[in-house]
Amino acid sequence: MEEPKVFNKYLVSLTKIVSVYSFFFVLLKSIAILRGAWMIPNIILAIPFIIMGILTAYTVLYKKYSWIITIVTVTLIIVVRYYEGDWVYSLQNKYGN
Repeated sequence: MEEPKVFNKYLVSLTKIVSVYSFFFVLLKSIAILRGAWMIPNIILAIPFIIMGILTAYTVLYKKYSWIITIVTVTLIIVVRYYEGDWVYSLQNKYGN
């Protein structure tokens, strides 16, 4: 089998990192909920990571790598992590008790 080019190695590595990070984030949100954190905002913020984790896991398992998927997921991770604190309070005020 032909060895992937260096640029493709970056794609493979980045996709695997996004996949592992997505599942890790969902695990952390689940643990936070079990320890008493606000349920609704944490579930809402975990949903995109569940979708990204499934999508990137599919990509890794079937070796159908795509720069578009990887760039979009990395961008979503950055945006959610940057605004997470504000969004948690906003979501709790809107949908919480």
